[in-house]
Amino acid sequence: MISKHGGSIEEQQAELMRRPSMEEASARYQEMLARMRDALTARFPWMQWQTSEDVLRSGCAEFDAYKDDLETQELGIWVAFGTLPEEEWPEAQRIATDIGASYGFAPPRVFSTKPGDHHITALDGFRATWGLSGGNNISLSGNTGCHLPQAAKDRIAATGQ
Repeated sequence: MISKHGGSIEEQQAELMRRPSMEEASARYQEMLARMRDALTARFPWMQWQTSEDVLRSGCAEFDAYKDDLETQELGIWVAFGTLPEEEWPEAQRIATDIGASYGFAPPRVFSTKPGDHHITALDGFRATWGLSGGNNISLSGNTGCHLPQAAKDRIAATGQ
């Protein structure tokens, strides 16, 4: 049987079993976002981060044969209240980009670089994202790609389904 997303059921299973569990992926991306916040604060000491949204879980239809088991996570939105001067935005973007690259993220796509309106987003091989935005405040966010929870990976490894 060929699925509409990701090839045959066997190909989907192989890809999903190769990926880290949701628990592993979420912890790794949370670590990356914490490193970004820490590095930005080290460079710009006025940045004091507060979360404005907690982790949210949702389903994932990218691999339709396993859509009932898969999940994605929005890893929260972190905000530093205040404005970063225009001439310092390239440094903030470089900090986030370098840390993201060390976690396997591609160079970010620039969505906006207008004065007072900056937004970049980067993607990794599992379709996880991180984003850095700024205007009146600075925000940092991240999302996982589609991953199986460890319990589902264990079940599939034991039963083949």
